[in-house]
Amino acid sequence: MSANGAATSRLFSLEGATVLVMGAASGIGASVASACAALGANLVLADSASLQKALGAENRSSVVAQCDVTDRAGVEKLLSDVGPVEAMVVCSGICPFDDSMAEDWDEVFERTASVNVKGTVNCVRAALPAMMARGHGRIVLVGSLAGRTGGLLSGPHYVASKGAVGALVRWFARLGAPRNVLVNGVAPGPVRTPMIAGREVNLASIPMGRIAEPEELAGPIAFLCSPAASYICGAMLDVNGGVYMS
Repeated sequence: MSANGAATSRLFSLEGATVLVMGAASGIGASVASACAALGANLVLADSASLQKALGAENRSSVVAQCDVTDRAGVEKLLSDVGPVEAMVVCSGICPFDDSMAEDWDEVFERTASVNVKGTVNCVRAALPAMMARGHGRIVLVGSLAGRTGGLLSGPHYVASKGAVGALVRWFARLGAPRNVLVNGVAPGPVRTPMIAGREVNLASIPMGRIAEPEELAGPIAFLCSPAASYICGAMLDVNGGVYMS
């Protein structure tokens, strides 16, 4: 490899970095774990569900933990137990499909906000201070097309919660930037994950004519964790097949 090629390779390398993936059991989170491992990262994989199948096959050092993001103390204990992480990706989220006029819908709204908004805050609060103290860190939050446009499938609870994630990207980015902790986000449209399994998507509403594969989100997220993204701060990267063009 030429010197220029080696330098370019290092820009996208995560060799030796510890990357914490919240919500790593399936879908986007599992694909992010695989992508980061392929770039050389050591993994910490966390989810409220079982992670027995999530250990990377790339012979990288992986730590697996069960963690509920709505439990602030539990998230803080996880970060304390695993030690310094160079990057954290928050993929945890729920998207109920229900009737917003139903009698019990308020409870569903509160659960959605608790996981998608409070859970995100819990994760960032637990990781950010140590990153700022070290003067380096990367945090990527998974938002949604729904939070930017109202979405194609989702209800008002999910739309509101992902709109909040977009606002949190900017709020935490301003806090972390002076200490070289870069907070960014991605806004996917429909992705082929268990979250939307069995749901019909109007492909005519997507300029590319198809939904995304999880790996197509993992690449941009891994990029935002890498040295190549060293001057990107407070951005929400739209990865939705052209549905939303900012």
